[in-house]
Amino acid sequence: MTAPQKTNWDLIRDVINTAIDSCEALENVGYSEADRGKVVDMNGRSISVQDFLVSGWTIAEQVRYQVIRERHEKDEDLRYVPETSRILVAVTKACAELIAGGENPAGGEAARRMAGWFREHFDPYVKQAIQTGGRGE
Repeated sequence: MTAPQKTNWDLIRDVINTAIDSCEALENVGYSEADRGKVVDMNGRSISVQDFLVSGWTIAEQVRYQVIRERHEKDEDLRYVPETSRILVAVTKACAELIAGGENPAGGEAARRMAGWFREHFDPYVKQAIQTGGRGE
């Protein structure tokens, strides 16, 4: 069994930050449900705001399946969901619940504590355990 390749965290960070920026821009322009039917001309085609919104989540689903297909074609299928993938998905879902919650959203303090836990506990203690070879009892 070969060791997994390193993760391109810069690519992941760029894609996630871009999606966050686009969602923030949508909110900053004053988007509401009433705007879904509004259209813009794009290369001679009328595209609605709703079309862009749906494309925003379906393109992510399509890219996910493309990654899975390409991994399969390279015989690099994942035998399990990496722990870091589980963390990223769970944190993303928690953060998604904060959207449209204002400056002090419900659960905001818990989200801040979670971020602190990663910085203050997860990062240093996991690193220490791995580097020192600590053994659980």
